[in-house]
Amino acid sequence: MDAALVAYFFGSKRELFDEVVNSSSDSSALMARLLDGDPRLVGERLARLVIEALDETGRRERILGTLRTAAVEADTARMIGEKFTTDLLEPVVSHLGVGQAPLRAALVMSQILGLALARHVVGLEDLTSASQDELVAALAPTLQRYLVGDIS
Repeated sequence: MDAALVAYFFGSKRELFDEVVNSSSDSSALMARLLDGDPRLVGERLARLVIEALDETGRRERILGTLRTAAVEADTARMIGEKFTTDLLEPVVSHLGVGQAPLRAALVMSQILGLALARHVVGLEDLTSASQDELVAALAPTLQRYLVGDIS
């Protein structure tokens, strides 16, 4: 890992690891929130959770710091993949009773990462000026299809 980059965002490799682990330690609670309710609205629930997390200044900075580090550090990218895609999203998809959980989870993660980077790193004006409700309405159908719809 690039020690300077890790030190800038997290202080140390241990603090980076703790951030990744702690940010996903409540994965059971997140799974419960996603799976509680109509399965036809799971994409909307996930979109709202993601957008709300990214709009909280403190959480956004921690998330973006992790993503920036992951962009240049394979170990961090692997940790993120394991924690969020494998440990959270794949079990959600499996619980929803559809096949191809690893592919579906990866597709969902690609949308989440793309939105986070485009809105908060690149700063695309139409995304930065959109309201939470506008973003949820735009993102939810894609997440819903990836989670339970036809991906063939």
